[in-house]
Amino acid sequence: MPRRQPVARAAVPADPAKLPTKQRIEQAALQLFAAKGFEGTGIRDIADQAGLSTSALYHYMGSKDELLVAFMVESMTELTRVALAALEGVEDPAAQLAALVRAHVGFHTLDAQRSLVADDELRAVSDAAFTKVMQLRDGYEQLWAEALERGKRSGEFSYADARITRLALLEMCNGVARWYSDRGPKLPGEIADCFADLALAMVGARRDGQPARAADLPGRPVREILALVEAELRGTGDVAPDGAAREPRAAR
Repeated sequence: MPRRQPVARAAVPADPAKLPTKQRIEQAALQLFAAKGFEGTGIRDIADQAGLSTSALYHYMGSKDELLVAFMVESMTELTRVALAALEGVEDPAAQLAALVRAHVGFHTLDAQRSLVADDELRAVSDAAFTKVMQLRDGYEQLWAEALERGKRSGEFSYADARITRLALLEMCNGVARWYSDRGPKLPGEIADCFADLALAMVGARRDGQPARAADLPGRPVREILALVEAELRGTGDVAPDGAAREPRAAR
């Protein structure tokens, strides 16, 4: 599948001239990694994109490898925090799965570019960095594994293989970052709800003998989960009193 066109992270101003130099470098590297891949991006490419000389670039950064690892660690850490917040107080396995899907899809729409890089470029990092990132991923995926296990144990879910089901669900949600754009007919919340229903159908989730639907489950509504994502991306760690979240447009 070809790489998607890079999109600006929602939390970053559109005008690079308004950014501090270090942040401008990070934005340039992220855009290039998303568009060309890590291996296809050179230091000179990053310098040119950021409007700096190569020598000036090294005053603000170590290596492009360090930038890539930082993107991955930051993305995985933030996604895990959002997922834990979305799960808070939710005991029902189907509602837990819906919350995880909404958080994951919300993160991959509102921070599509960095999510794409974090998901696709793990093969490019060093062994030490690989271990660090995988520890974070394993901790995050454990949240999914536990929700699936609870649903299977309670009889709410019906699936053949827990590991394959978990990986299939995560890959389905990761794919949003490849095609999401803010110029189309679907809002992030609508996409997240659609994916939550797909996930529930994949695991055969049922309530009172009927197929479970995300809209009928307890837990935070999708607008609140998107607000959690946006608060995390802004670095505020909190949510507006009304739980409101900006809803940009999306397109395939």
